[in-house]
Parts: sequence; structure tokens; C-alpha cells
Amino acid sequence: MRSRQGLVVYALTILLVGCISHSPSVPNGQGKAVDNYMNLAKGYIQEGYIEKAVKPLNRALEIEPRSSDVHGMLGLVYQLQGETRLAEKSFKKALSYNSGAAEVRNNYGAFLFSRGRLDDAYREFSKAAENIDYEKRSRAYENMGVVAHKQGNLVSAQAHFEKSLRLNSNLPRARLELATVLHKSGDYGKAWAHYLMFAKQARQNSQSLWLGVQLARVNGDKNAAASYGLQLERLFPGSKELQAYRSLVRHE
Repeated sequence: MRSRQGLVVYALTILLVGCISHSPSVPNGQGKAVDNYMNLAKGYIQEGYIEKAVKPLNRALEIEPRSSDVHGMLGLVYQLQGETRLAEKSFKKALSYNSGAAEVRNNYGAFLFSRGRLDDAYREFSKAAENIDYEKRSRAYENMGVVAHKQGNLVSAQAHFEKSLRLNSNLPRARLELATVLHKSGDYGKAWAHYLMFAKQARQNSQSLWLGVQLARVNGDKNAAASYGLQLERLFPGSKELQAYRSLVRHE
């Protein structure tokens, strides 16, 4: 599935994290200034002015140079700019100041995944998931599943996706990935059940519709298979999934 090629990993949405921790040595007034600079940087990012986000973050670091949160956000900003060396340096510095920063580890894992460093990414996601207090543990397990799936380890991928869904049942990506893994493993009934739940939670794309066609057919639901096929025809006329569907129908 294409989602495995470009791991969503929520690294950018995490920029909206609200709770920022400050060093005890930073007075409340200065801590508030750091928060304001970070919020200003977030606003620039949301508006698409990525280059402008660096300055307020550097101002925040002038006040609190050992802030893991600020260095972690700076890593995301550099990643958005394509400055991979600076991004990794910022992520590492953030973790050197707070090795338990699960949010930063999850984001760093996303960065490593984008660089094709799957083993390193898996390690960071695992460390994030180990933090029982991390409020997005489900995302970390989901990301572990994506890496395991890309590496061809279906058993581990299934376990990670199931864990993520136990923690948060409203994860359509994990639901779809799990359906894909189960389909590959030959557990068609269970795959179909998860796929139907996914279809209620998220908008379809060409890859998910093609999976739906295959699962509907193998589970004997001809009407659903035809419906998904029609959606492929209507919504994704130039897709490779539509070509595969047409080839399947022609050879019946």
C-alpha cells in the first residue's frame, strides 16, 4: 500500500502538541515567552511559511537552550525544508536533553523512515511505545507496524497494528494496514472485517478500493466487489489499481 511508502507518522501534526515542559531553572515569565515563540513557529508552519519558523525557535532557544521540545520542533522544521543534516542534529540534541521525550522519538523515527533507515526508525518507534505515559502510544505502535510490514515481517506487523487498535480503535490507517497484512496471510474473513471498519472511518483511495475488491470477492460478496470496482472506474480512471481490476474481470 502506498501509505507504507510515505509513512504518515503524524510528525507534522505533532507540531500542534499543546503541553510544553520547561526546565525548573526557567522563570514562569520566560517559559511563557518560549511557549509564545513556539506557537508563532507553529503558525508560520500552518500557513506554509516554513522558512520563517526558524527564527522564533532560535529565539526560544536563547531563553531555554536545553529545551527538548524546541529542539524537536526545530528538527521538524529542518525536515520540512529538506535540511536533513540539520534535522537529525536537532532531533539528537533534543533527545540528549530528554531521552524520555516520546513525542520527539516518534518524530525522529518518522524522519529516519523517510531516509530509508528502517531499523533505526523501528528502534525509535519502539522506545516511544515503551513510554506508558505517552498519550500517542497507539501511533508509535502503528508506525512500528508500518516498518515491520515494509520489511516483510507480517507476524510482527500484525501484532503491532492489533496493539495500536487496542489502544485506539479510531486509527483508519492501522485498520487498513492490518486488513492488508491479514489478506497477505490468508486470513480473509478477519481481513474483511477490519476492512469494513476502515471503510466506515476514512475516505477510500485507489489502493484501498482495490483491496476491497479482492477481499469482497474472496469472501463471496459480489455486490460489494462490483461497487468498489465502479468506484475505481469513476474516481481513479488512470490508476494501476483500475488496470488490475479490469484485467481481473477480463480473465474471468
